[in-house]
Amino acid sequence: MRVSWRGPISSGEPAGAAAAGGLAAEPERAGGAARRRFGRLVSSRLLRRAASGAVWSVLGQVTARVLTLVGSILVARQLGVTGFGEYSLVLVTVGMFQNIAGFGLVTTSTKYLAGSYRADPAAAGHVVALARAVAVGTGVVAMLGVAVATPWLARDVLDAPQLERTLLVGSALLLFGPIFGAQLGVLTGLERFRLIAVLSAVVALVTIPLVVAGAAAGGTTGCVAGLVASVALSSALHAGATRLALRDAGIAPRWRGALRERRVLLAYSLPTTLSNVLLGVVTWASSAVLAHEPGGLDALGLFGAANQWRNGIVLVATAAGAALLPLFADLHDSGRARALRRAFWTSFAASGAACLVVAGGVVLAAPTIVRAYGAGFAGAAAVLVLLASAGALAAPLTIAGNAIAGAGRMWLSLALKVAWGGTLLALAYALRSEGALGLAVAHVAALGVHLLLSAGAAAALLRRTERERAAPAVEGFGG
Repeated sequence: MRVSWRGPISSGEPAGAAAAGGLAAEPERAGGAARRRFGRLVSSRLLRRAASGAVWSVLGQVTARVLTLVGSILVARQLGVTGFGEYSLVLVTVGMFQNIAGFGLVTTSTKYLAGSYRADPAAAGHVVALARAVAVGTGVVAMLGVAVATPWLARDVLDAPQLERTLLVGSALLLFGPIFGAQLGVLTGLERFRLIAVLSAVVALVTIPLVVAGAAAGGTTGCVAGLVASVALSSALHAGATRLALRDAGIAPRWRGALRERRVLLAYSLPTTLSNVLLGVVTWASSAVLAHEPGGLDALGLFGAANQWRNGIVLVATAAGAALLPLFADLHDSGRARALRRAFWTSFAASGAACLVVAGGVVLAAPTIVRAYGAGFAGAAAVLVLLASAGALAAPLTIAGNAIAGAGRMWLSLALKVAWGGTLLALAYALRSEGALGLAVAHVAALGVHLLLSAGAAAALLRRTERERAAPAVEGFGG
């Protein structure tokens, strides 16, 4: 049921007070209008929906990230600076191919299950079936491709022949990654945030003993093997959760006729995949540039340890944003443009402030944090300060990106990612002699450029959408 907020909400004023025009708006009248706007905001059904999803998403990711950081400290102490640098290099290399294999299925499934397919269970079943088929296909192809190319990658590309076996083991991540992504996209699109939070915490709790035991038993290779086992377990748990969520939503995966939805892959998954490919390639290339410098693996070890904390801040921001992507898609596809604009700016400001506070805490604790990794990581404190600042930028950037994705403008998102990638690569190369600190500076600057461009693009897109879909009723956030 749509609610049109046309009058005051129990503010104690006459019904016509809010409509009185002119420049003679007394402080009382202005205060009454502000109270009415606030009343509309806090009573909004969509605000409660977004807040509930964001709380559960953030709670799950915070719990999972705290456990992951504990595990990373234990692994770093087990492997040492060089070993942890090798581990980081393997993960970023596999991650580059993961961004290709994933084919944007997380965002695609979320967008279409939350938006225009919400009222069409049959079409939603086609999208789910198609996403599953693509996930299995791309996962198998990517795993086999990287496994075959492992000797060349280790010796000729990374100049680290000792990592050949580790990369071979890590290629198994490419099988499970796309399948997990398709499952997560379904759960997010159906707004099962409480279930996602529980699963995230359980998986993180199980991952710690697996990777730590692997590091103790087999060094870097054993650590990667433990990570593969944890991702396989995560995929199994999410498969069961996805079946339950689909059944509760009255959606059955429908293989027959699923190819009719292939336009979803062309219009949404393709540009999303290209964006993810760019993300993976640029991140990997910037690390590879540093790895080829004298002492590069040690520098990557320092950067990798500090980057764990930036990733923690980013994941919290992403978790909050994940709850907003279904909301943005729903508001956009149902034509509630004004509600979409208000939802965007409210969440943009709130997420930015929250992550700024978290980043400030990490900055203050930086010397203590790096000491926990071991004596060899003492030089990571300044790197951690810079990367925590980069993490704070990621919160509003995530909200801007989700507003663009909710409107289905993934080619615009790709163009913005190109600007980010060019900035990062240029600065990473120019500052390569500065080691981990130079790479951290490059990341901060690139994210700053990305944030400015994305916020401007999202604001322009929202204004355009509101003009095109202006309705007679004045909608509040809950429209």
